[in-house]
Amino acid sequence: MSSLQAGSVLNWLYENDRAAYRNCGAILASRRKLRPVFVERKPRDEKNVWIKDCLSKPANTDLALELLQVWTLGKNSAMVCEFLDTLEIPHDGKGLIDTIPSEPSSSKVEAAVDALLAKNEPFPVFVYLHLFSAIDEGAWPVLNGLLQTKPALAPTTLLVTP
Repeated sequence: MSSLQAGSVLNWLYENDRAAYRNCGAILASRRKLRPVFVERKPRDEKNVWIKDCLSKPANTDLALELLQVWTLGKNSAMVCEFLDTLEIPHDGKGLIDTIPSEPSSSKVEAAVDALLAKNEPFPVFVYLHLFSAIDEGAWPVLNGLLQTKPALAPTTLLVTP
């Protein structure tokens, strides 16, 4: 993820879910055997860079995924609901589902992905579809194939360092 994209996600968390942002800093500090106040006192831009660097380490993948889920369901809930509605997957109105159903037809999945890309920026679509796909890896082979082959969702296009 680029620094710009990470900064955007972290700034949204700071402004909209301060508890998640603060807890992230505290957890990362404790994992590095630092006092949380060390992180809290940093200016936000400096703190965001530090958090991004920490979250990019494999040991912190769990926390990175959790923050991306909070951001996706918070900032992009309309997009998530649109995808689920297009595929006729029941949800709570905020994008949460109880269980992942079997994959709809390939034409429905492709149409839903294309509709998301037509109405939204590629980065949140990329993040959401990868998070959705990771819920039950291998359960949706058509979606997994699209994530691998669709140029608009190529990681090399989206996740570059500016």
